[in-house]
Amino acid sequence: MSGQTGSRGAGALAALLENNDRFGKLADRDFAAAAGLLVRKLMISAGQTRDDMIFLRGAVGQDIFESELKSLSAYHARLLARRLDKHVDDYEVSTAGAAAAHIRKIMSGEATATKAAPDAQEDPPEDTPPTDDDAPKNTYFGRKSFRTGN
Repeated sequence: MSGQTGSRGAGALAALLENNDRFGKLADRDFAAAAGLLVRKLMISAGQTRDDMIFLRGAVGQDIFESELKSLSAYHARLLARRLDKHVDDYEVSTAGAAAAHIRKIMSGEATATKAAPDAQEDPPEDTPPTDDDAPKNTYFGRKSFRTGN
């Protein structure tokens, strides 16, 4: 195990996988649960892209990926959906199920990250100096107006 590169945790997992026949009490569901924890950690971590999610689904399999996607909280599901599609409307990802459905659409290529439509031709700014009516109003009225009991 000392010849392996990487962190101690990754080395420990690699050693368990290499010696799976020696540890009969570790069933496949135990390894699936460990993989699920890592998948969840990757889903909620920052910087994930569509390609990362597709690779992750291919690496761990559809079953583990889908079960972890379904078990995300509403907050984390919305966060992941907004990471993958920065211009998604809030109502499209308002619940965990809706956010998970949007993530599936993005990963399958049905929905692409939409870009904000450029505004209609804006009027060029005028070079006229501001008048007294255009000046910002001072909303601070002084100490006296905030006193109570007078």
